[in-house]
Amino acid sequence: MQKTANRRHFVQYFSLAGFTLIAACSDKPAPTPEPAPVAPPPPAPEPASAPAPDAAPMAEPAPAAAPAAPATSAKMPLVDAKDPQALALGYVSDAAQADKAKYKNFVAGSHCANCALFQGQASDTEGGCPLFPGKHVAAKGWCSAWAKKA
Repeated sequence: MQKTANRRHFVQYFSLAGFTLIAACSDKPAPTPEPAPVAPPPPAPEPASAPAPDAAPMAEPAPAAAPAAPATSAKMPLVDAKDPQALALGYVSDAAQADKAKYKNFVAGSHCANCALFQGQASDTEGGCPLFPGKHVAAKGWCSAWAKKA
């Protein structure tokens, strides 16, 4: 039993101080980080010069175009019922297909559109759900996390 205790102590002490000792006795110097390259300064703008008296007047620069309106987000894909998260929650795209024997909390008339987690209007055919980030759920779908919308 004494040998085991000595080995444990050796491993504990060696792991704490051994690597420092090995690094200190090494012939190789510790690597030093190289300085980051310095970018050259941007060129100074040229001073505006007055037009020559006999030159034709310069045309006004065209006004900058108004920024384009942000593109509407692409339609998100619907949750696949075979998705691991969907399987874990018993998600179905049609509440009529919910396993009422397995999910005792199923309430007749419950579906995603009347769930507190549904991120859309009640009239939408699909909408977001925080349980399925980046995907939409069918408004007439259902899962075991359904909670009545207040």
